[in-house]
Amino acid sequence: MRSYEIYKVKNEYLSFIIGRERLLYDLLREETNHQQPAQEIQYLCDHIEELTIDQAIMDHLGKNFSSVESKEGSYRLTHPMKGSIYISVSPYSVQAYCDGSRMLDLDLFVALSGSHDRYFAVMEGVGEWGWLKPVKHANHLVSERSISF
Repeated sequence: MRSYEIYKVKNEYLSFIIGRERLLYDLLREETNHQQPAQEIQYLCDHIEELTIDQAIMDHLGKNFSSVESKEGSYRLTHPMKGSIYISVSPYSVQAYCDGSRMLDLDLFVALSGSHDRYFAVMEGVGEWGWLKPVKHANHLVSERSISF
């Protein structure tokens, strides 16, 4: 079973975090062991809106899964071929547990990234992390360099 913690980075800090994802990963990895979100998490990450997550799950995932159970901010979706996903929502993160094909992970990431492009996921226990949707660099983030020969 694969487990993920997914956070939504605040828009005003996105340009700072781009290129420093490893530092964000280290901070978030430490966070998974605590009950209350650290001040750094509250500072860098947006509060997760349960309604937005609910819409993303029901609109994008619900129609492709044979069984969808929803109860007070948690979801269990089952697909006959791919397996099942258990999702729970907390104030600053979405926890997802995927049991089955890696296509479950992709389905979840596509559904969430359709609502916002600032989601950052940490895969627990494996050392994998990344943006659910590739970040588009603004013009001020990309520095031009001239090379002379």
